[in-house]
Amino acid sequence: MSLIKCHECGNEVSTEAKTCPKCGAKVKKPTSLAAKLVVVLIGIGVVSAIVSGGDPGNASSRPEPANCKADDLQCLGDKGIIAAGVYCKDSIERLAKHSVKWTDGTFETKFSRFRWRNKAKGEITYIGDKAEFQNGFGAFTPVVYECVMAADSKTILDARVRGEGRL
Repeated sequence: MSLIKCHECGNEVSTEAKTCPKCGAKVKKPTSLAAKLVVVLIGIGVVSAIVSGGDPGNASSRPEPANCKADDLQCLGDKGIIAAGVYCKDSIERLAKHSVKWTDGTFETKFSRFRWRNKAKGEITYIGDKAEFQNGFGAFTPVVYECVMAADSKTILDARVRGEGRL
């Protein structure tokens, strides 16, 4: 048993007490240095997982697609897949008659595939299946959706739902 000062009145209180006998304030238990160190280490691990996309080898194994050639679909698609998930989300949701439920995870993209729509213009069609549309009976059904983006990766040219199912 050790004594600590009450954070309200300054009276010495036992660490075993739940409240201060003088003022009735709840006793704050002292945190050990080891507990604080564990919290800091967990925080560093979470931040590093976010930065690397959740995969420890991800940050250094994938090249940055900053300078893509105009005919390199893989590079351009990788570069624009996040933007497609952001810009196309509302257009896809408007295609539903009822509610939409997204099934992608926090660090997962809404689109898993892409292909050329018009290679000469740099237009790419992004394809995904991470949404469920609600039907008239209230049940959610998985759908396959597509979004066509212009070469600037910001302009939506078309959005459509191909049908029910998964890729």
